[in-house]
Amino acid sequence: MRFISYFELNPDEDPSVLAEIGQKLISKKLYPAEGIEQIAWYMTSGYWGISIFEAESMEAIANNINMWRIAKPGIFKMIKIEPAMATTELIPIVMKLGRKLKD
Repeated sequence: MRFISYFELNPDEDPSVLAEIGQKLISKKLYPAEGIEQIAWYMTSGYWGISIFEAESMEAIANNINMWRIAKPGIFKMIKIEPAMATTELIPIVMKLGRKLKD
């Protein structure tokens, strides 16, 4: 299943320290976690970003996020993860639900 995560990093953290943590997790193949296929990962200079990924299980998602938290407690100011699909796939589902409510 596809997911989108939106995250805000702690702005009090040193960006070079965060980059070192990222390099370490990636080089040790801990990120992305096993069971995660990373599709996109974007960050801004304002310390927030998004990630789009396919996940095999909720355990894989937990490992994907918590590895960062274990490596650097307090790294996230906020994070949201939601299942996602292409808008062209979602619209017919919503339309069908709307018709069911009207009947």
